[in-house]
Parts: sequence; structure tokens; C-alpha cells
Amino acid sequence: MPERVKTLFYSIMGRGTWRQVVRMNVSLILSGIVATIIHLDEPVWALITSVIVITQSRLTQTLSTGREQIVGTLIGAAAGMSAIALEQYTTLSVGMVFWVMLMPLAVLVALRPKMRVAIVTLMVVLLFPATGEPFSRPLQRIASIMTGVVVSFAVSFFVLRGEARREVLGNAASLLRRLSDLLSGALQNHPDHDALATIDTMCRSLLQDMNDGVQEAEVEHPSSLAKHDPLVLRLPGLLRRIRSDAIFIARAGTEGETARTGDILAHERDMLVDILGQMAARCDRLAATRRGHTLPDDDMRPLLERLEQQQGREHWTPVMRFALGLLHADMRLAVRNIWSDGRTDDGPFPLDGHPLVAEAGFEPAGKAASVPLPEGRARPSP
Repeated sequence: MPERVKTLFYSIMGRGTWRQVVRMNVSLILSGIVATIIHLDEPVWALITSVIVITQSRLTQTLSTGREQIVGTLIGAAAGMSAIALEQYTTLSVGMVFWVMLMPLAVLVALRPKMRVAIVTLMVVLLFPATGEPFSRPLQRIASIMTGVVVSFAVSFFVLRGEARREVLGNAASLLRRLSDLLSGALQNHPDHDALATIDTMCRSLLQDMNDGVQEAEVEHPSSLAKHDPLVLRLPGLLRRIRSDAIFIARAGTEGETARTGDILAHERDMLVDILGQMAARCDRLAATRRGHTLPDDDMRPLLERLEQQQGREHWTPVMRFALGLLHADMRLAVRNIWSDGRTDDGPFPLDGHPLVAEAGFEPAGKAASVPLPEGRARPSP
């Protein structure tokens, strides 16, 4: 097998693309079977709708798309039936009736773009040729569209659905490794601003993926996520805090705050990289276990003890002492949560009181850093 084909194959299998292929085929087959069983005259509309809905990779996206399909279909069907009535009981042509009904729908779509399926439904009901009674056309086609939506919902819920918990934990492990890279690059004598900004872009993307995964998990377990899987709910906030601390340190480093610290700098860098790596490995192991299965926490205490110590404190500038103190505190909080599956009362939730809870990031080179601090806390002087 050629190397390029092999790489593509592993990429598809790793991303779960094959699951989406299977779901789409199952949705198409079931839509056709259901449409045939209930004797729909035009089952093709059920197949088309099924494809539109099931192409969404996330359950939340499927629900959102399906809801838009249902609402838009009902609005378009009402417009289509009104158009048929005008055609039957007035002297207006089909073309004139279509444009009369299209105008209000165009205004609606301009205000709510997701309702564009209403215009499609109007066209399907009114313009596509059909046989039989005039008012049977919209009813048959509406039934076909609804069949496609319902079957797609069922397939999304029950056929090879990816577990959001695994996705959140896997993205958390990837984010922790990127944060390790960020801090490794920041705690140098002369940090590379552009390289750090590139890593931070990846961190932002992974945080967004985690937030999407948590929303998916809440749909899967609407009333039990906080009780039975609190770590999944807490992880995005915990890692957002660590990322903000890392950004603070990186900004300080690019402005010369880490210069001339020698071996102390290397020791701090190696310690943080090692602990973040262990946190990432723990998230990977959690992702590989079933929900509710706990792992031993024997190695948590040594990590907490290492984070309690801030060796060489006297060699850091006040800014770096402050930034590293925040980072150590937030990493201790994350370690306690990750090693206890989120079943700990340590730390404030929600995270409104965190000094870096605002989305800090890299400004263009040459601009001074602007990091918000909580009310009543003064910025340390260099």
C-alpha cells in the first residue's frame, strides 16, 4: 500500500470518519425503508433530508440542524399550501403565486438565515411536478421531510455515536502537551514570540473543541453529567486558567523577565514540562477507561509536593514570582481534580475570581502586555 494512501487510511480511522460514513448509509437505508412502509409517494425527499441532517458530526449539530429543518419545513409548507390555494381559487399563475409567497420568506431568511429551508420547502411543494390532488402534494412532501429528520435523529443517537467524554479528555491531553510546549518555549532566556503565538493558537482551538465536547456530553447526559462525570464539566475551566497563566509567563518572558536566571530557569522549565506531561498521560488513561471507572491516585501527592515548592524564588523578578505562583496554584487545583475525577471541592467554581480569566493572548510585537488583575490586587513592580 502506498505511503500516502496508508496515511490517509489511518487519518480516517483515527478521526472516526468511518463512523460518519456508516451512520450516513444507515440513515439513508432506514429513511427509504420507513418511507416505503408508510407508503409515501415521494420517498426521495426523506432521503435528501436525511443526508442534510446526518452529515453533522456532532449530536448537538444534528439536533440544531434537525430543529431548523422542522421549523423551516412547517413555515415553507404553510406558504406552499397558501400558494396552492391562491393558484386554485384566483386567476394568478403559478409563477406569480410563487413570487408573492417568496417575498415574506425572503425577509424571514434575511433576518434568520437558518430558516432558508423554508424557501426550499416552498419550491418543493409548489414548483416540482406531482400528480394527484393539489393539497396532497404539500402533505406528502412534508411527511417525507419529517421522516428523514426523525430517522436521522434516531441514527445519530443510537448508531456508532462517539462518546463526548472521551473526546473532551483526549483534547485535554493534547492541550496539556501544547501548554507544556508553550511554557518550555516561554521559560528561555530569549523566548521566540512568533513560535509562542503559534502554539497559543493551537491551545485556543483545543479549548474550543473541549467546550464543544462538554456541550455534546450535556446533551448525552442532560441531568447526570455534573453528578456522574464532574471532571468533564470542570476540565475546560481548569485548563483555561492554566493557559492564561502560561500566557502571562510567556508575555513576561518575551519582555525580558526570564533573563539571567540560569539553572533556576532550566529547573523550573523541566519540572513544569514533566508535571504537565503526567497530567496529559492521566487524561489519556481516563479517556481509555469506561465512565465511572476510577484509576489509582498514588502518584498525585508527589506532584502536589513538587508544585508546592518554588525553588530559586529569590532569583525571579517580582512579576515572574507572581506569575509562577498563580501557575503553581492552578496546576495544583487541576492535579487534584484530574486525579480525583473532578470529585473535589477544592477551588472556586465558577472561575470569575481568577485574575486571568479574561481571554489573554499575544498582541502584535512591540505592544505592551495588558493583563487584567482582580479588583484590589496591585500589579507587582519590577
